[in-house]
Amino acid sequence: MIRDRGAIKWTAMMLPEHVHSIKEALAEDKKLTQPTLDEDQIHEMELLILESMEYGWNLQCGVFKNGEIRYVNGHVVYIDHLKQEIRIQDNSDDVHLIPFRSLVNIQKD
Repeated sequence: MIRDRGAIKWTAMMLPEHVHSIKEALAEDKKLTQPTLDEDQIHEMELLILESMEYGWNLQCGVFKNGEIRYVNGHVVYIDHLKQEIRIQDNSDDVHLIPFRSLVNIQKD
């Protein structure tokens, strides 16, 4: 009877550099491209930002960074038009600086 080890016999032939490059390629495939927003979506996000500053609402902001979308929850503290970013303070009093161009989605929390 032939005892074949199947895929196990090939793992010994993989160099660590090959394993690393394969993992990098798989991670690269998982990355997203930044979605483009139309004028209506941008206008709705602007209104939500302004209303949250006025009424103290908490927002959930989708931020595109390094090929993935991360979410920040909190209320808008300041809008910096010169640097083109907003400052959001979360529940643990940390302030997040979010550039306008990286905003993907904003919802009332």
